[in-house]
Amino acid sequence: MHEAPKNRFEEKIHILTHRPRFMFALFSSTSMTVFGSMIIATSIPAIEKYFVDIPHIQTLSKLILTLPALFIMLFSPLGGILIDKFGRLKFLISSMILWSVSGVLGALWDNIYWVLFTRAIFGIATAFVMTTASTLVADYYVGEERAKALGIQGFATACSSAIFMCIGGILAHFDWHYPFYVYGLGIFLSIFVASTLFEPRVSKRKQILKEAYKKINIMSILPCYFFGFIIMVAYYTSPTQIPHFIIQNLGKSEMIVGFCICASAFAYGVSSLFYPRIRQFLSLKGIYVVGFMCMGSGFALIFILHNIYAVVLGLLLVGTGGGAMIVNNSSLLLSLVPKQHIAKAIGVLSATACFGQFVSPLFSQPIVNRYGIVHLFLVVALLLFAMSAFALCKPK
Repeated sequence: MHEAPKNRFEEKIHILTHRPRFMFALFSSTSMTVFGSMIIATSIPAIEKYFVDIPHIQTLSKLILTLPALFIMLFSPLGGILIDKFGRLKFLISSMILWSVSGVLGALWDNIYWVLFTRAIFGIATAFVMTTASTLVADYYVGEERAKALGIQGFATACSSAIFMCIGGILAHFDWHYPFYVYGLGIFLSIFVASTLFEPRVSKRKQILKEAYKKINIMSILPCYFFGFIIMVAYYTSPTQIPHFIIQNLGKSEMIVGFCICASAFAYGVSSLFYPRIRQFLSLKGIYVVGFMCMGSGFALIFILHNIYAVVLGLLLVGTGGGAMIVNNSSLLLSLVPKQHIAKAIGVLSATACFGQFVSPLFSQPIVNRYGIVHLFLVVALLLFAMSAFALCKPK
């Protein structure tokens, strides 16, 4: 008798959280964290040309793309603390508005350092949106439903990244300022989210907190962080360097850049979505071996042929390998970490991945300056092949 109202309530919540409108609002907010950087990737060569007199502009222009990742890494843990104090939804809405405003501001400055400053604010807002939106997914769904939701989230993020990469490429073809204005959509999206999502009930489980100090084998999970870092350093070579290669070496327009880069994002999404099927044929270790080999082959193909068809095929290989490995990395980590440490472990993994994004241009640009952009793809390919061999030789 007493359980009936509770069951009816849970059933009502289940129906609500599975409505297309609700899921679109939720996964749109989670997608903001990735497509935020991709929107302006195609503008990087034009920004570099516009600020050509600024010292070290080759590196500074790429930091416009990757600087937010550094602040995501620094502020994501703080976001987790704040949402517990101020609530999920209110915090999400305010962060989305800051995300939108700071994103648009990048188009209004005529000073590269002020643009970088707005990108830092943008990174802080992204950290809060990312933490809150991911927490909401965990709050709204449990068990198998949560696993499905995370799969949909990965696919939606990759697809939105591909779509907005194309939009950014089209806009950048006319002026490098225009892609920044796309961030203004965040204001409308925040209104939609505010009218659709609801503040979840969060249960306080003190027993879990008491057991929180179960031993965790740090050495067993270090490879997950190492692999996550290397994957992102290599993966972000494409949005930071490929636009220059396509425009300067192949003589194509920014519009073509957008369509090429989105091929990688689309392959990433499909690979993530079909990860459970891939696991039927390959072990956790096998996915690392094949994934690194796949990414390495993509960069090697661009190095050997360096034409537009090789770029598209190469980026498809990079996205396919990267998408499967990133999901695989999370899956392996969750299998190694006690339940009480999962949130903390995933938070560190996210921070490590974001640090890899930030480091990527700092790693690639000196190679480009010394040996040329074509040889960069060879260096990245060799690094990935070495990682594949390391994963093969590493004990399970």
